[in-house]
Order: sequence, then structure tokens, then C-alpha cells
Amino acid sequence: MFDQTQLHDWRQDLVLGDVVLFRFPTTEDLPEGEAPKRRPCLVLDTPQLGDRRFAKLAYGSSAYGSANRGYEILVRQAPSINMAGLNRPSRFTLKRVLLVSLDNPGFEAEKYGDSRIGRLDESLMERLHALRARMQAEADIAADHLRAKREERRRWKAEGLEAAKRNRDLLQGRASVGGVR
Repeated sequence: MFDQTQLHDWRQDLVLGDVVLFRFPTTEDLPEGEAPKRRPCLVLDTPQLGDRRFAKLAYGSSAYGSANRGYEILVRQAPSINMAGLNRPSRFTLKRVLLVSLDNPGFEAEKYGDSRIGRLDESLMERLHALRARMQAEADIAADHLRAKREERRRWKAEGLEAAKRNRDLLQGRASVGGVR
């Protein structure tokens, strides 16, 4: 009769370095009536938020440009292209990402209901890990800079209140200047 074997849910096994088909950009980024293009996207993370699982996806394109240089994974060699499931040289831009639920209808099933088309090879995974580490370091530096700036503002505000009180006292003749009244 009919094969009623339950298909494995690809979303359970999705991991860093997988390449999936997703309609990117999303419809809110496009003119009305225009459908988003089906693109290969690189999985950067699969966080669990509450009872839902999400995927952080990096934009994939075969177009090469100068935007986001240094933050991209270039897939150019034939073995790498084949392993990633791509049909031509492509790049994944890690500065153009999207966090989507794994239930999002933008995932495009390729074969057997699976949205995954391939995976990065070992050398490209090394590049991905290096880029993620660099981006995390940049985020940490930015957060530290912001923290220092906030502390400095708090200190200025506190000193400003003290200075205003001193100036008021001086104007009213109640304070001494340089120890002389």
C-alpha cells in the first residue's frame, strides 16, 4: 500500500553552519504584492525562547558587492558550493541577519519537506567561528563603552548637583571660597 512512514522533522536537527532556503527579505521589507525571493541562508544560531525555537539566519546571495566586506562567508570553491547545496558561488552576509521562528512559513522545503539544502565545509566553518568571535568581541567592547559612558553621565549628574549647591551657597554668601569667608 502507501508508505506511511513519519518524516523526520528537520527543525529538530538544525544547527550552526546549516544552509536553508528561506524567503528573505520578509514581506514587510518589500513593495506590496511582491513576493520575497527564495534564498539560501546560513544558520548562525538556534535559540530557544520560551517553548518556541528560533533560527538566526544570515542573508545569502550570489551577487558580490562592497557592502559588509569583512563580515561575510564567501563560498567560491566547487567542493564548498556542492556541500552547501548551492548552485553557484555565493556569499553569506553576517551583518544582515534575521531571527525567525522555525514555524515561519518563509522556510521553503526543498526535498522531503526539509528546508536544509546543505552545510558549510570545515574551512568555512572555521571562518564562521572566527567571524562570530570577532562580532561578539565587538559587541562586548560596545557594551563596555556604553557602560562607561553611563557611569560617566551619572558621575557628572552627581557632581553637577553638588556644584549647583556650592554655587547657590556662594551666591547667598553662606560658603567660603578657598577657606576665606
